Amino acid sequence: MRGASLVFLLGLALAARFAAFSVEPTGPQRVNLDTGVTTLPQGGVITDNENGLRLKGSYIEYKEGAFIRAKGVELLSEKEAFRAEALEHDIPKQEARFTALLFSNPDFQEVRSERALALFAEDVVILKGSVRAKRPDLEAEALVVDLKAREALALGRFTYREGRATLRGQEASARLFLRFASGRVQATTKPPESARRLEAYARRLP
Repeated sequence: MRGASLVFLLGLALAARFAAFSVEPTGPQRVNLDTGVTTLPQGGVITDNENGLRLKGSYIEYKEGAFIRAKGVELLSEKEAFRAEALEHDIPKQEARFTALLFSNPDFQEVRSERALALFAEDVVILKGSVRAKRPDLEAEALVVDLKAREALALGRFTYREGRATLRGQEASARLFLRFASGRVQATTKPPESARRLEAYARRLP
């Protein structure tokens, strides 16, 4: 079994480190000595006991200090859950790309998107393509979430429902700003100037 030191996900800081993790392959574990890539063709579980993180995948391959690729992914911490069809994590860049993501945390419940990008150093997750959240009740073309600040910005056409009230954006230029505090959601179609930084993040994911 090969150890590794990789930067990965979760907690509100979104930058926990797998300083010393254990690997439990479901089946065979293959190590390519020429490339340094370890493959778990039948998947397995990577556990970071120190930080309380657990990554489960139906297929996993990784290279120490370089990347993790996985399919049928479930990544859990104490407060966050990321499930996706596929994940590709670039360790030096501290970025991870998800395909068909389902995300939940104390602010968002069951947010689905076709694709997503997690920027670990910035504590930001960008979701695009048929974004839909169960709570808050939101549909959008794109959503940028700042986990540390507990703020989010929906971009493009959106529908947001809260009780009997509904907010809609019909144009590509439409914006909806969300702030989470004290168990409540504050929503406005007139984002503050500070929300410009979230809009800039959206361009990081085509």
